[in-house]
Amino acid sequence: MKRRTLIKGLLALPLGPGVLQPALAAARPLRVGVDACPYCNMTILDARYAAQMVTATGKVYPYDDVGCLLDHLLGYGGPRATPKELYVADFATSERREARFLEVEQAHFLFNERIRTPMGVGLLAFGSAAALEAYLKERPQHAGERLRWNELLSRGRKRPWVPGYGR
Repeated sequence: MKRRTLIKGLLALPLGPGVLQPALAAARPLRVGVDACPYCNMTILDARYAAQMVTATGKVYPYDDVGCLLDHLLGYGGPRATPKELYVADFATSERREARFLEVEQAHFLFNERIRTPMGVGLLAFGSAAALEAYLKERPQHAGERLRWNELLSRGRKRPWVPGYGR
């Protein structure tokens, strides 16, 4: 058999699903004190407020505040990126030095301007409504709006989440 015929035959073989597709990226661990937010350029110092975007090309962008991720997605600043996966740190299970990420669609958000977050947005993410309620029992002064991801996006289209940033 000629080499050319062999190569053509090998190239014509059907490959199983996923053989030539890149593996799904997952949230990677934050390097607290090292990673910097691409939106506000601040170093991430507390992983409990963090968020993360994995782009279609596999690049990972870490954010120091959920508001930075929202504003970047909505086009208020930051490098151009096409999101593939979006994660937020679960405030209830994360620690200052280690984030436990969950997909944004699974998160339950608490918004209150009096909650101190790195960029002053006042958004916290929780893995469940029960975890959010448990947090509010401990800190009733933080009672505010309970929102889901699509509500955050629609509100962000009206004005930037991060005070002092944006168009």
